[in-house]
Formats: sequence, C-alpha cells, structure tokens
Amino acid sequence: MSTPEDREQVTETYRLQAKKKIAALWESISFRPFRRGVWLLDTALRQPEELMQARHAELCALGTAFQLPPSA
Repeated sequence: MSTPEDREQVTETYRLQAKKKIAALWESISFRPFRRGVWLLDTALRQPEELMQARHAELCALGTAFQLPPSA
C-alpha cells in the first residue's frame, strides 16, 4: 500500500491499516491498550527499555541499508 500524496486521498481503510501498524509497534515495546486509544507503559519494568533499544537498532540498520547504493 502506497502513501497517498494528498491528505484528501486518505481512505478509511488506509487509516485503519496505519492504526494497526502503529498499535503493533507500541505493543512491540510493551505498551498496552488501556481504553479509547490510550496506551499505557509500566515504567517500573526493564523490558520496555530493552525493547526500545532493539527497535532503535533495527531503525538504524534500516536507515543504513536505505543509504547504500543499490547493488548491480
């Protein structure tokens, strides 16, 4: 699915898929849905910090790969 160029072109289906992807990211670093779109994180846990570091490393690797010239 490509990103619409114009805000007016964003469909409800696109919004729902984007929300699902964002929710999956939040859950991957230990946020939990509370209610009405609010997500909570237990800051007493060490796990979220470790998971955020892992997501950051993945993002850095993706950024580095994006900058490399395409291989022939």
